[in-house]
Amino acid sequence: MKPVVNQFRTEVGYFCLVSTMNLVVGAIAIVSGLLYIIASVLGLTNSMASPELRLLTGVVAMICFGLGVSAFHTTRRISAGVREVRDLLDAQDPSLSYERITCLIVRMLAHYREIRRTLGTVILIGPLCGLCLFLLGILTSLETFSCGPGSFSITLDNRITILAQVLTLAILAANLASSYYLTKFAVAWNNRLAEIEESECALKASLGLDEP
Repeated sequence: MKPVVNQFRTEVGYFCLVSTMNLVVGAIAIVSGLLYIIASVLGLTNSMASPELRLLTGVVAMICFGLGVSAFHTTRRISAGVREVRDLLDAQDPSLSYERITCLIVRMLAHYREIRRTLGTVILIGPLCGLCLFLLGILTSLETFSCGPGSFSITLDNRITILAQVLTLAILAANLASSYYLTKFAVAWNNRLAEIEESECALKASLGLDEP
């Protein structure tokens, strides 16, 4: 019984941790995209020599903002029920009864039934959000950009490039790691749901309750 409780606590705890990380990254994407859009409206991005570069960066900033809003909203929605289960687990006595842990697992299964499609969206949006932040960091660090039939050159603002890229790379890596964990979480709970559905079908068949 104890290994089951420990595994359940670990899965729920890691899910809440990854969800928090996704919320933070979503908020960063929202703020980053919004700041560039506001700076563009105020004419603070005119230091970029190329209008094409400003346009491209603006498009990436808007995508970054949209993905950030989506990631923040969907992650908050799917994590609410899991956090409730975690809080109930934390409030319980360390030696949980079989009936109580079964009740919490059933509650988690019911919540997962509701969120599994949305969870797939979060798994996809997370890395895209991190990638857009990474691209936005690169584009905003470019001072000049030129591309011709026989030439290609860029000039970077070395004062911010290294720090910005290290931060955005770290965010992208964190997003990839969180998506990997959420995928493993989804596979594990999909398998559990499949086993329960098979048991339900077998029970109906044994009781003669199958629909004609």
